[in-house]
Order: sequence, then structure tokens, then C-alpha cells
Amino acid sequence: MSINDDDIMSSADVARKQQAHEAGRILYNSFNSNATDSGNHQPNGLVSPGYHRPSDGLEPCHSTCGGQRRISTVRRTFCLLILFDLILSFILWVIYTQFLNMGEISKALRTEIVEYHFDSSLFDTVILAFWRFMVLIISYAVVLSQRPWMVAITTFGTCLLLLFKIFYFKFTTHSSNDSAISYIVLLVSFVIAWVETWMLDFKVLPREKKDRERNDTFARPPNERTHLLAGSQHNLPITDQYYSPVNTPIESDSEDVPSDAFHSMPGTRGHSRSASVNLSLGGQEQEYKKQGKEALDAAWILVNDQEDWKLETSREEIGAQVFSKYLPKAGKVFLLKGYLDASAVESFEELWYHIEESPQWNPTVLEMRCLQHIDENIEVSYQLSAEAAGGMVSSRDFVTVQCWEVKENGVIISAGSGTTHPDMPEQKKYVRGDNGPGCWVYKPMSDDRCEVMWMLNTNLKGWLPQYLIDQSLSGVMIDFYKALRERLTYLRQTSVTREPSVNSAIRPMKTIA
Repeated sequence: MSINDDDIMSSADVARKQQAHEAGRILYNSFNSNATDSGNHQPNGLVSPGYHRPSDGLEPCHSTCGGQRRISTVRRTFCLLILFDLILSFILWVIYTQFLNMGEISKALRTEIVEYHFDSSLFDTVILAFWRFMVLIISYAVVLSQRPWMVAITTFGTCLLLLFKIFYFKFTTHSSNDSAISYIVLLVSFVIAWVETWMLDFKVLPREKKDRERNDTFARPPNERTHLLAGSQHNLPITDQYYSPVNTPIESDSEDVPSDAFHSMPGTRGHSRSASVNLSLGGQEQEYKKQGKEALDAAWILVNDQEDWKLETSREEIGAQVFSKYLPKAGKVFLLKGYLDASAVESFEELWYHIEESPQWNPTVLEMRCLQHIDENIEVSYQLSAEAAGGMVSSRDFVTVQCWEVKENGVIISAGSGTTHPDMPEQKKYVRGDNGPGCWVYKPMSDDRCEVMWMLNTNLKGWLPQYLIDQSLSGVMIDFYKALRERLTYLRQTSVTREPSVNSAIRPMKTIA
């Protein structure tokens, strides 16, 4: 290669770097297109300190554009609700006066306003609506207050006046139609005051707080070290653990290298199963191990305590009985006893290694998956249960740390208790239940039959009557047990080939420390 060729390549590299730099500058400056139009762009191409990213639907409580302030969309909606409150209250009051004296509206208005009496007139509901309108508009549209105190004051004042009103107002002096409309006027005034409080406290202020935090991310002018997706770095998990990948295999650029040469973390199970390895947990894995072991020990003690168990229900046709016991700290605990036409190992494997398939055959479960595989005996799982008691008990979801162990005489126990996991925070659309120490115990009887015990220790949360909870849990346990029997029978009759598991670890029936 000649010297001229080297010079040409060097010039090309410089040109590419300049083009890349210019492209990056244009990309960053595009975030400030609004500021550029208003003269906030600096001569050197960087954005002024007053730079703001376009809102994309997210905006603070107010922003400036061309020297004028703009309130957020959600706050404008709140102001419209306040105006709607005033107009609706006035219209309902006018309708009420029409019912009082049809054809003589002037007389009705004079009676309601000029000859006002607290025990016979409803014009004060209009005055209340006007008072709420003035106070809230001045506070949240003019002053742009970020505190909920003013709407709390208007709601409290409204409730206080209406409370006196319903005791002193002479409903009996009006006809039945007049009384009905007077009830509506009072109830609407009460309800809409609380709707305004709810919207401000649960919609307006939280949304604007989130928008301010989002916009603060873009308060600094970008440079060559700024993230292209600004703000994303604030969503990364904070951890003091560092992960160093393994060395790249020799000849890794060769297409002949087998794919398994690139597995830096080989699976510990002998079969495929989706499980995340969250590197941000660090020492949390040891805590999961401790929780799993403690749950297993506690459940083993409870399931072997035969005292004070009371029979809840019995289903002789499927060989199942459900017992219950009250524990001082845990509340009511349920224990199902039955028999399965499968070995203890097969039964255990179906509910441990193949549990993610359970929504296909178990009507009590909508979703079941492994969140994190800790080791061969411990994992963290997520479960979403189906509705129960004919829909009276809505779906609940659970995050559980589970642990299994082989006891003496080949008895297998898999236990678990409630925990938390960063990959599955609480969901708004589901109530997060809490599991206490519970377990499945499999006692071998023969090569194709075992005794099974399932202890359920759960808190469904929510405002549910205790009798409804008891009926629901007993029914869920029976349905689960029945579906499990049918599943194991189907697997035996169809000779379905299951993926390899840890039979070699279980069949020796040794106690795992």
C-alpha cells in the first residue's frame, strides 16, 4: 500500500469522525426544537441551561412557552371538573325549583333566594359549588398550588354543611317527587366534592410529580458523554456487585465452534426451564436460601403435629380430606390428605419441575413461572390464582421462595413461604397475597402409589369475610387435588415422555443437607 493510499484512508477516517460528531450534535439539539424556536439555542450548537426535552405527553404542573405559562393536561382536566361541578349544581337546583312551582319560576326563585331558609331551601348547594369553584380555581389554576390542602378544606366544608342540612331540612313538607329531587341535589353535591379530592390527590399531583422528575433529567445541556436515551440511566438497579464475564473462548470467531461453548453459566438442571438470573441481587441469594430453609423446617414441624386438626370437608370419591387448625400468629391453616396413583418422585416432579405447565390442566391457576433459580433445591416463583367462590374472591398473585428436600424413608417435602422479588413488584390489577410456611409432602407407598399431604398457609388480603375465605380455600384445594390426580393418570395412560430431571438425586432416598 502506498503512502498516498494511507493519506487517503486517514482523511476518510477524519471525515467519518467529523460526520459522526455532527450527527450526534444534531441528534442532541433535536431534543430542544421548542427552545430553538424561542431563541434559546447557543451559537456553538449546544443547548442553553434552560433546555427542556419535549414532553411526549409528560409535562410538569406548568411550563413556559413564548413567555406564557401553560398548565399540565391533567390539571386542566381537573379545572374542567370544577367548572362542571358548578354548572351541574346550578342546573339541578333549577330543576328542583321547577318541581316546587311549575309555571311560576319567578316565585320559586324568590322563595329559594330572597326568602332563604336553611331548613327549606337548597340554594346553598349552589353557593357551595360556587365557593368550591372559586377556591379551587384560584389555588390550582392561578397559583398552581402543589398541595392538597385547599381541596381538603372545600370537601370538609361541603360535608359539614350537608351533614347539618340532612338533619334540619324539612323533607316532609314536599311531595314525593320534590323529596326525590332534593335527595339527588344533596347527594350530587356530596359525591362530586369527593371526586374532586380523589382526582387531585390520586391523579393530578402524582402525575405532575412524575413529570417533574422526568423533566429534571433533561435540565442539563447534553455533551458527548450524555446518554442518547437520557433518563434511562436513572432506572437501572443500584448494586454494589460487579459481574465479570468469562473469557472469550479461543477461536470464538469461528463458525465451527459449538453453541454451548458460549454458555458462561451452564444450567444446573438436567432439563430446560426458563428462569432468570438476576445479577443485581448479589447477597440476596443467600437470603432466599435462608428463607427457603426456614420455611421448610417450619412446615415440616407443622405437618407432623397431629393435634387440634379439625375436619373441614371430605370427598370419599377422590379419597381426599381437608382439615384445618388455628395458629396464634398464622391464623387458620388448611391440610389436605389424599393418595395419588403415581410414585412419590413422579408426583413431586410434576409439581416442581413441570409446574409451569400447570395452567394447562389446573383450573385454580392462571399463571405459574420461575422468577429465579437459586440452586438445585431452591427457587423463587410467581403464581397467579384464578377467581374462587363463584367470582366473589378475585384473583390473587403470590411471590414465593420454595425449597425441597428428601427426608428419611424416601419422604419428599417441598415447602415455601412468601417473599419479594425485584422482577415481580406488586401489580395494580391484582391483590398480592402472602403465603406463610406451607408444603407438599410425598410419602412412598409403592412404585406407582403415594400418600400426599398439602398444607396451605395463606393470607388472601382484602376485605373478605372469614367464612368466605374458608369456603374458598377448601374448594380450591379439592379442585387442585382432583386436577392433579387426573393429570398423573393421563401421563401414565398416554406414556408421555418427560424431560430428564433429578431422578438420580432423589431415587437413592438420601437426606440432602
